[in-house]
Amino acid sequence: MLRPVHGKGGVMAETQYSLRIVKKFTYRGDPNKEFSNRYFFNGGDVGDASAWHTLMDAIVLLEKTIYPSAVSITDAFGYAPGTALAVASKAYTTAGTAATTGGLLVPGDCTATVRFGTTKVSSKNHQVFVFSYYHGVMMSSSSGIGDAVLASQRTAIENYAQTWVDGISVAGRTYKRTTPDGHLVEGRLLEPWIGHRDFPR
Repeated sequence: MLRPVHGKGGVMAETQYSLRIVKKFTYRGDPNKEFSNRYFFNGGDVGDASAWHTLMDAIVLLEKTIYPSAVSITDAFGYAPGTALAVASKAYTTAGTAATTGGLLVPGDCTATVRFGTTKVSSKNHQVFVFSYYHGVMMSSSSGIGDAVLASQRTAIENYAQTWVDGISVAGRTYKRTTPDGHLVEGRLLEPWIGHRDFPR
């Protein structure tokens, strides 16, 4: 899911291309509850539909490793700056591949939260952050602590987040995550405790 990213004067203007990955899982009896994550990145226009699909495949291959099989990736959408209309899309039926040994799913509106530092500073000289929220979180079935992300899933999420910091190389190009207005991320932190993110009503 997305959290608004604010800078001087409110929400940042979009100057970057972006990709939205849609997932579904069972939530309160609904087997098709959806959530999504959107990633802005540098590098300009990805190219034609075939190039977008190659990038989408690469991101799906990486992101599926952070989810248990109860979560499935269903769609990917590519966007040009400043528009809600996708310029490319692709459907998927890709189940998560995260190791679940010793893990229990927590309630669906719980999340693992990743905070990315960026090179942008606010008008008050504070660093601007971007956030990603991932549902389908697991806790340890043996630790007796329900607030912490299962260790193996935590590692998978940290590795995935780091790929956006280091850059994801696809078809001769490297894509790094940015703010919507083009400032690079320069570090990431997976919050140590399981959080909460309401679904839109």
